[in-house]
Amino acid sequence: MLNKSKLLAGALLTAVFAAGAVVGAAVFAPRPPQADARDHADSTRAGRRERSRERSYIGWLEAELALAPAQRDTVERILDGYQGAMQEIWTEVRPRMDSIRLQIRGQIMAVLDSTQQERYRMLAGRSDSTRRADRDRDSSRNGKREGTRDK
Repeated sequence: MLNKSKLLAGALLTAVFAAGAVVGAAVFAPRPPQADARDHADSTRAGRRERSRERSYIGWLEAELALAPAQRDTVERILDGYQGAMQEIWTEVRPRMDSIRLQIRGQIMAVLDSTQQERYRMLAGRSDSTRRADRDRDSSRNGKREGTRDK
């Protein structure tokens, strides 16, 4: 029979695995072409703010769950409360994720022809650039209260 500590350890391991799967899917998911067009279509301040909100976790929850303004504020406070802990975990995990990403890319490159390799390098570079910009934005936002939260 399982004792309480083994059950808790199993639940924690399952939760970490599920979180890793979600993050991995988000990190390695290709960006849809329409997203690039949308990013360049409206460069007004309001347009940038709306696109940022569309890509934010709180914006996603608000749209998918039809959150009332009071619910949105409460959920945002909950997310704010965990921001430091999440950032700490990412700081620890990011180097390992980057290492695995490089291994995956190397293996993918091995099966591509030279034309595909060139295109893949460009796609990977764009993905890295977007990831760095997101990370820089998140770092500059740490400690400041803003209305969006990343997925």
